[in-house]
Amino acid sequence: MEYLRKQFVTLKERILEPRKFMQVVAGIRGITLLLCVACVLTASAQRLVSFKNYGSNWGSEQVSTKNKANGYIYRLRQDVQRTDLPRVPATEGLELFIAEPIDIGWLALYRLPLGADNYDFVVVIFDNDLKPLHVLNLCDIANNRYCEVQDVRWDADTHHLLFNMACPSYSSMIDGKGSKLYCYSVDDKRIVWETDYLVSNDIFILSDKYVFCSYGFTSEKKFLFMLDKLTGKVYSKLPMVYTVQYMELQRKGNRDMLYVVDYNDHLFAFSVVNGKSAAANKAVSEKEPKVFTVVYATSDDGFMNVRESASMKGKILTQLYGQMHGLGPGVLRENGTTWSKVSVGNITGWVYNKTIGYQTWYDGRGKIVLVADRDDMPIYGESYVDANEYPLFTTVKKGTIIADQFEDHNGYYELRTGHDYLFIKKEDVRLLRK
Repeated sequence: MEYLRKQFVTLKERILEPRKFMQVVAGIRGITLLLCVACVLTASAQRLVSFKNYGSNWGSEQVSTKNKANGYIYRLRQDVQRTDLPRVPATEGLELFIAEPIDIGWLALYRLPLGADNYDFVVVIFDNDLKPLHVLNLCDIANNRYCEVQDVRWDADTHHLLFNMACPSYSSMIDGKGSKLYCYSVDDKRIVWETDYLVSNDIFILSDKYVFCSYGFTSEKKFLFMLDKLTGKVYSKLPMVYTVQYMELQRKGNRDMLYVVDYNDHLFAFSVVNGKSAAANKAVSEKEPKVFTVVYATSDDGFMNVRESASMKGKILTQLYGQMHGLGPGVLRENGTTWSKVSVGNITGWVYNKTIGYQTWYDGRGKIVLVADRDDMPIYGESYVDANEYPLFTTVKKGTIIADQFEDHNGYYELRTGHDYLFIKKEDVRLLRK
């Protein structure tokens, strides 16, 4: 830029070759435009940004082991939360390695014992009645019997199964052809996307938009990745000094923070910078909330319009008011980035997200989770006439997470607020113990 400035001054002073002078001016303008475009793209792109290196002194950061219950140091995630899942023929001779609850029932991963000479990995998806819905041989899906499944996750948003096929040792032993991450549609029976080699071993985790994974082994290069959950597109690839052994996503204020623990037990924090990803590229999302969520207006005038369509031109159907006696009057039905669908009484429509408040009874810290165990499961409110009568407040779909913060009240579970409570019949929910 200093060189161009000098050329500009020299030419301007001489004004001897006007054509060459204008070429330089055009060049400066072009460079400026490119720099502006680059700045805009950089500012808007979703990515991971290094935030803090805590070193080995991070006891106060409250990073748990919820994403790898057997401990950071193991390369394989093992988490058997129940042992009474029925066997299917494809799992005979295999060891149960993971059994965890998912939105439609249970996910189970079976594998040959660790000391076996070869590999075989089978995932079975059970419904809530423990009926097998899908039996999936991961080696057949990936056409790979020389790599090891080190983690597997179920995406409740899309009903896709994600798993990695990791190098069992040095990648050079298999010509670098390992450690891919796969996204598989159990409904369509096809691979939705797969990454390049050397992208995922050990743990990976999911958010509503992204997949966070890593690759590294002893003397090989180590990287931390952020991918688009729907396409597998790489948004960030950051070098790491040591192999990543654990990851956990936490909400801190108004941003998501990814906490990473490496092989030397050092903790790192990365800020997740959001942009328009394929997983959330619409003003109106079709994704239903997994957690029962009450909504209310936060506007200065105390209400917001509920419209027939997701537009300010949409017909007004009713109003969503603010909290009364500590409880919001509406229920979230679809969560969008700009507009969301809500129900107020028996009317369902769209509200603009700018002045909407959210209220849930689930924060992830409770040891027992209430989950709706029937379709159109009723949630009751309080009666101002008869204390023993509970009028219908709303209904939710089977599999909806209701709460992990609740109280026992005779034949009901109570969801408490500052004044008015909600009630759920005990026989309408199932309890998941963490």
